[in-house]
Amino acid sequence: MSRNIALHQAFYYGLGILMMKSVSLVMLPVVTFYLTPAEYGSLELLLSISNFATILVGFGLVEALYRFVGLSKNTSDEKHVISNILSLAIIIGIFSLLIGLYISPFLVNNLFSNISLFDMQLVVVMFSVEGCIAIPLAWLRMKENARCFFLLTTGKAAIQAFLSWQLLSAGYGLTAILIAGVVSALLLMSILIALQIRKTGLSFNKKRLTEILLYGSPLVLSGIAAFALIGADRWIIAAISSESELGLYALGKKLASITLILMQPFCMWWNARRFKQLKQDNGEQKVAHFSSLGIALVMCCASVICIFSPLFINIMINSQFSSAIIYIPWLALFYVVKQTTDLINLGSYLGKSTWNVMSIDMVTAVISLGLSYFLSQYFKIPGVIFALIIAQLCRALLFYKSSQKVLTLNYEWKKLILLALLCSSGVFIVFQIDGLLNQSIIAGLFSCILCLFLYVSQLVNFNKFENNKPLEQRVETTGSA
Repeated sequence: MSRNIALHQAFYYGLGILMMKSVSLVMLPVVTFYLTPAEYGSLELLLSISNFATILVGFGLVEALYRFVGLSKNTSDEKHVISNILSLAIIIGIFSLLIGLYISPFLVNNLFSNISLFDMQLVVVMFSVEGCIAIPLAWLRMKENARCFFLLTTGKAAIQAFLSWQLLSAGYGLTAILIAGVVSALLLMSILIALQIRKTGLSFNKKRLTEILLYGSPLVLSGIAAFALIGADRWIIAAISSESELGLYALGKKLASITLILMQPFCMWWNARRFKQLKQDNGEQKVAHFSSLGIALVMCCASVICIFSPLFINIMINSQFSSAIIYIPWLALFYVVKQTTDLINLGSYLGKSTWNVMSIDMVTAVISLGLSYFLSQYFKIPGVIFALIIAQLCRALLFYKSSQKVLTLNYEWKKLILLALLCSSGVFIVFQIDGLLNQSIIAGLFSCILCLFLYVSQLVNFNKFENNKPLEQRVETTGSA
């Protein structure tokens, strides 16, 4: 892919993802104006429940779509795969809605007494439609239909933001955020399913569905383990601390998570293409280069978020949330390690089975939960953060070794280590300086130095290998990873 085409795709993906995923971030000044830290903590707890349930509902179908479509022999086979996967997603969504509504009263009465039944039911609707949204959006990315992707996701984001603002102004509290999310999700789901059925139809092939389920099933357990690494922290903090403290932590994590949102344009483009790139001439070199590029980008994104977060919180956020700033650098480091792991794990997904992925995630999930419980008893919230970072480092090492055994890739580690030292030094300096003006000057200077390093090191280079031609049968996927 040429540089111009890659940047064109990334531009549309970037705008679409930033709008769809960043509604809560764009609305932060409004939300923190209308909600107290305690109410914000309750909202984040509800959203973490939705995130956990989405893993179950998703059933690894997006990853299965990437794998089976990416290695399909022709267009007809691709359409057969997507039609079966979409049918399965709709069936799972219906069952999850019925089961979720049935158990909602039990959850409210026995586990989350500070959450209303109506709010819980709204959460059930949100995660039940997620699979029916994710599959068509993944298909649009694979077919490089970035413009349609942008229009749909931007429309959803605009509707969600407008409804949230209106309902918050009317005094609906955290329920306003949930209602806006449900309405916008249902509208997007209806449009996507109609478009997908018109293009590829629906089908239910027993043999094909068996292959998809066998591939996706381990990823459900892997996703649960991943939730333990990135989402269960809110549950632990809710147990050991107050809702107000949870709200401050959640705000810090929300701002740090901008790191991943800024990475979404690249990741959406690269994750949908990386299997196909292995079938290119010099495919392994190309995969190694673009993975290194991704690691460089995530370090830069995290650093920029850290150095500008003090300015954002002091200017845009209600002063009762100002203490959240102390969590941002460490949570940004956590997201850097997480994204790096996702960029160096390709070899682990090349086989017909993903049980190796599940095994690694389960082991690191146990480490994360165990360390979080132990360290939180002595260090409270900082203990939970350090446990998350340690567990992610273990996960990165295990995935790197597992992936390299299947597919040996030469990443540009020397340049990346130098970049890591530069980024950590810049963040440390900014957090030692008092005064918004001084912080602004140092932040601007550091950003210029960062751009200069990226240019000189050639880490960010879309021109490499742009003239490659496909090779037939480059990747052998008959064995299990």
